[in-house]
Amino acid sequence: MHSSLALTLEGTPPGLTAAKFWTRTKYKGTWTLKRHVNPTRVPIETKESYRWLENLRQSMALIGTPERCVHVADRESDIYELFCLPQDLGTRFLVRVQTNRLAAEPTGY
Repeated sequence: MHSSLALTLEGTPPGLTAAKFWTRTKYKGTWTLKRHVNPTRVPIETKESYRWLENLRQSMALIGTPERCVHVADRESDIYELFCLPQDLGTRFLVRVQTNRLAAEPTGY
């Protein structure tokens, strides 16, 4: 299950705003398939990571006030489409990562 949990500023959880259940149907030959298919050419709607976009849209439809929301995700949500969608919906998004993702060292330190 991939879920989205709402929290108030005080940390009270009113409940889930979205939930997506899925199962992986293909296990055998996955590594072989990856060598023959360029993942950047596969539509996002067919990828497992599409659940991030679905949950964000479902949460926004339920909450109805995107300007009051900040969506927090783990490093698995590091996908281009998810960086664009919050801006399109008028909300904010934060991705937790393990390593520094800067392309270059910041100046002025």
